Amino acid sequence: MNDGTPGALIDVALFRLRRIWSRPLRARRAAEPQRPVHMSNVMVVHAVHKLSLDVPEVTVGAVAEQLDVDPSTASRLVNDAIGAGFVEREESAVDARRARLVLSERGLRVLEAVVRHRRAYLDDLMSDWEESDREVFARLLARFAEAAVARPANLTGLDRVITAVLAEMPAPR
Repeated sequence: MNDGTPGALIDVALFRLRRIWSRPLRARRAAEPQRPVHMSNVMVVHAVHKLSLDVPEVTVGAVAEQLDVDPSTASRLVNDAIGAGFVEREESAVDARRARLVLSERGLRVLEAVVRHRRAYLDDLMSDWEESDREVFARLLARFAEAAVARPANLTGLDRVITAVLAEMPAPR
């Protein structure tokens, strides 16, 4: 499926990167030591932090949208993060019927540690790159990410393409 075009090379690279970055989210083997923080908690902490920079009050619904999960899944993830002491639920100043989410001191410290660790890892990956190459890569990757956010993939179109391909094939036995 790699035809050598820039789009194909990027597609393959992004697929590989997704597998690498999502690896910590998979369950660990029983023989491995338990992590001090579940990655789902880190995802919620990141979401609450990011949202708090953009909206006056962070809600479970906003976290669901940020993480691209169902509201019921977001509710469970947020409750887990609250139980772990990373997020706190406070009374909304806007609507007394709902709660707002804020990072606790513990959550903020974990967020800072995770960001520091991740950035050190990225710096190490590019340690043998010229500074100018790092700067160009960072600028182009940020531009690419902005384009992807501005024009998300058409999943309905993808569903139609897959349905058409499957319709052309015999049914599995």
